[in-house]
Amino acid sequence: MIKTAVVTGGASGIGRRTVERLLAQDWTVWSFDLSEDALAEHARTLDVGSRLRFQKCDVARPESVKAAFETVRKTADKLDALICSAGVIRIGSLEEHTPADVDLLMGVNVKGPWLCIREALPLLRKDASVADPSRVVIVGSVGGLRPKAGSGFYSASKAAVHVLTGIFAVELGPTGVIVNAVAPGTVATPMVEGLANRSAGSSYKPSGDSPLGRIAQPDDVADVVLFYLSDAAKYVNGTVLPVDGGTRAAFVKK
Repeated sequence: MIKTAVVTGGASGIGRRTVERLLAQDWTVWSFDLSEDALAEHARTLDVGSRLRFQKCDVARPESVKAAFETVRKTADKLDALICSAGVIRIGSLEEHTPADVDLLMGVNVKGPWLCIREALPLLRKDASVADPSRVVIVGSVGGLRPKAGSGFYSASKAAVHVLTGIFAVELGPTGVIVNAVAPGTVATPMVEGLANRSAGSSYKPSGDSPLGRIAQPDDVADVVLFYLSDAAKYVNGTVLPVDGGTRAAFVKK
């Protein structure tokens, strides 16, 4: 049976690679993103026909999330997975952040997954059971486990979504929906590449290579997302798994 997933932030970075990996495993995928042009470009490059469907969605806006899932419901009566990958980062000291920065970070990184999970629940619960659960995977961050000066509110937003992961896992598990998070370190994505340029002269310092001698590639994170969606993880619930090459395992003197 063909499985169906929704991936938020599906046109770029970790979300984009997750969409591609799911399609390679014969899933039907709904890709949500704020950029309609990027979604259309991704669909053209993949050329997989109706197995990839895309929808513009601002995950921080309840009306946009509701409309996006109403579109999904027109062609799908159930979802096997929801991957919440949409995210933003702002750098600078807490003193330097503006209220608009904070509203954006908390809106996209915290309210976004909350809104999407709530809206997706009727589809996720359809035909799901404790023995054969549907899955939610949230992309958190090592910054939410080991906060970094210079990106304080980003770290706070990711710590918050890690907490929501655990609460959702406990509240939804009995209904056949399990919830987990990945916590990547530095990943080679357009967002991180842009961040490297903006961080010059700021209090934010990129983590650089992990103890494995490199930063992560999107596939490194997508691998763990796919594990969470596999039968091997049907009893894994409420976890936050670092995918950082050991970056947070111990402090290293620079």
